[in-house]
Amino acid sequence: MDIAQSRHSSLHAAIVGGIEAGGLRGIAADGSELSALPFHHYMSLCLYHPDFGYYRSGSPKVGREGDFYTSAYVGDAMGESLARWLRNAALARFGGGEVEVLDWGGGTGRLSRQMLDAWTSSEEGGSGEAGMLSFSVTVVEGNPSHRLEAVRELEAYIRSGRARVTDERGWEKLVPSGRPVIVVANELLDAFPVHRLVKKDGALREWGVACAADGRFVPCLMEPTDPRLTEWLREEGIRLREGQTVEANLDGADWAATVATRFERALLVFVDYGDETAELTGPHRMDGTLLCYKEHRAHNDPYAWPGQQDMTAHVNFSHIRRSVERQGAEEIWYGSQKRFLIEAGIMERLTAHGHSDPFHPVARRNRAIRQLLLSDGMSELFKVQVFAIQAQEAVP
Repeated sequence: MDIAQSRHSSLHAAIVGGIEAGGLRGIAADGSELSALPFHHYMSLCLYHPDFGYYRSGSPKVGREGDFYTSAYVGDAMGESLARWLRNAALARFGGGEVEVLDWGGGTGRLSRQMLDAWTSSEEGGSGEAGMLSFSVTVVEGNPSHRLEAVRELEAYIRSGRARVTDERGWEKLVPSGRPVIVVANELLDAFPVHRLVKKDGALREWGVACAADGRFVPCLMEPTDPRLTEWLREEGIRLREGQTVEANLDGADWAATVATRFERALLVFVDYGDETAELTGPHRMDGTLLCYKEHRAHNDPYAWPGQQDMTAHVNFSHIRRSVERQGAEEIWYGSQKRFLIEAGIMERLTAHGHSDPFHPVARRNRAIRQLLLSDGMSELFKVQVFAIQAQEAVP
């Protein structure tokens, strides 16, 4: 048995143990009643089991050898454009001085390196406003393999004291207190485990997971397991159609709201694929948005390779907005990634050239920019949401 098979068997046993220990029941497609756990719990074990979860073990998940790409892997244009926008926003919000950037879920550190390269170039070659700010970056990443890659990617900046790499438990010890902070979460919110709700025979049900007699994991229907789910439907104004499934990302919204309470002066920047409630629950969305990725192929079977594939759902930015604004933050920008990149000046980096070599750096840069803006409509599907946090001064 190879390592991957061993991890799969161990995770399978952990999931079965969770089903048996939970004391909950679900109804399978054939009408049989089985022990079950909520899909949210199943997804959490598949992705984040401390020993066998997809994001907690094994080789890097992003890039050519992984299961998916992020925008940071399409040339350097995303990181450079984001760095320019953040520099201008930091000047407007914080003035000069040192700014700490938390690249949360920063993976292999590629986006952080791109931003640091851009800021360093601006500091060294510019004057005036460019020299008023100094940025340091802390990559917060839970995957041990990704952290090792990030250390290699940021080696020069780590040596100079401008970059650090840590897990979710260690960032507070590394970030100097008193500095303004920018939290960047690029394709992080979509990776939180979700609850899946469905209207069945006129009643609200939650999708669960049971183990069939042959050992396969199968879907089943349960009573809603978290009282916040019905409250979430009410607050979002969602009325499910018969047979319609929708995902509720309570964990992601809780994380965003918690982050909003941790800093006195901050910008929160969320980049992810998703939309508003009305779009995500429209009549064309009867099966929800859950997708799985394995070896750069997308499919919709979350039971096929537990712990060996990515699982993700579109981000509900209406939900994120309400959760973060409740903590006193102000949404200062929201829109498509395409519009964000254009406003950040990405078009200025397109260069006319006569090079016949398609691998010439100029040709490659132009191609990467076109891919970010036009490829498969992804730059419209991806959204950017920015919040500002400013502590209120005490009234004497």
